[in-house]
Amino acid sequence: MNENIYIAILLASIATYLCRASGVIFSKKINIHSGFFKWIEYISMGIIISVITKIIFFPEGILIQTSLSSRLTTILFLITIYYLSKKNILLSLISSTIFFSLINY
Repeated sequence: MNENIYIAILLASIATYLCRASGVIFSKKINIHSGFFKWIEYISMGIIISVITKIIFFPEGILIQTSLSSRLTTILFLITIYYLSKKNILLSLISSTIFFSLINY
């Protein structure tokens, strides 16, 4: 095996742990209510929303066999359960998974 793979793994490990270590060191000095952290929060939420939207409207793999209406109905069901259960993520996730399985069986 080529030794370049070992160099790549070493550099990736250093980069990963350097970021983690700097997070630990600077965590006490960072204001989590600053505009920068709000911006980071909005960016991460945008990425999550875009990935979920892509999965719903342009599915791949086994999800292609389901209809768009069943996927959208499941999302509406999930949102309804989420708010009825006082924002219980686990309950809404489990119940919507069961719901999706039942309507596509």
